[in-house]
Amino acid sequence: MLIEFLCQQTGNGIIHYEFSTFYGIRFNRNGFAVLSTEHSAHDYLLPMDDNSYESFVKELEHAIREGSRAVKISGDKVYRVRRGAILPLEDKRETNYRLEILN
Repeated sequence: MLIEFLCQQTGNGIIHYEFSTFYGIRFNRNGFAVLSTEHSAHDYLLPMDDNSYESFVKELEHAIREGSRAVKISGDKVYRVRRGAILPLEDKRETNYRLEILN
């Protein structure tokens, strides 16, 4: 499945749209959902709490069950960081991410 999102690169602050192949998602202990994509040198972070993560995963499950070929993350930008890096705490904020099916 393809995934589209507004991405902010850490370090230079450049914001642009990215399209990636979605491989999976996990929640880390620092309060971020981490998207897995084909980009092996980067992680894509979505700041959220446990409840927001569970809601977002349910939206993903629905899109997968429906056979969606493409989805879009909306609500705010996704942060691109080096694989394994985290955002400084002052950059972390709660956002209401939503998932839109693009078929």
